[in-house]
Amino acid sequence: MRRFIITVLITATAAAHAQTAQMRLDGKRPMFCTAVQMYQCDLTYGCFQVTADEIGAANSWNIDFEKKLLTPTKRGAAPNPIQHSEVLDGKIFMTSVQDGSPDEIDGVAWSVSINTADGLMTFAVVGDGVGFVGLGSCVAS
Repeated sequence: MRRFIITVLITATAAAHAQTAQMRLDGKRPMFCTAVQMYQCDLTYGCFQVTADEIGAANSWNIDFEKKLLTPTKRGAAPNPIQHSEVLDGKIFMTSVQDGSPDEIDGVAWSVSINTADGLMTFAVVGDGVGFVGLGSCVAS
């Protein structure tokens, strides 16, 4: 009986490991990401925690590496082109520079880092005198 239980445990552990490896983030398959903490930093007030609603941003995104798009789940939000992505040292890095409105000076640069082993995500969006940092996680979708 003991041998049977050990065999079942080993088989279950191997199956769980195989499933985890299959769902591993690789920078090729689509992902879904959610920010759980966001911070705004500027010269006047320093850095302080904000919510996505307070800054008019989405707090979750779908990432499509084939189409090179990071698409906010917030209703009416436009997809963001991914200009560069690379897997390095167990992390997926993405960067881009984009303009918000053609008639405003509101261009930003953004960067995202996602750990391929556990999905932990860090991102930064920087513009003219202000920056935003977010922390969260991603899963394969």
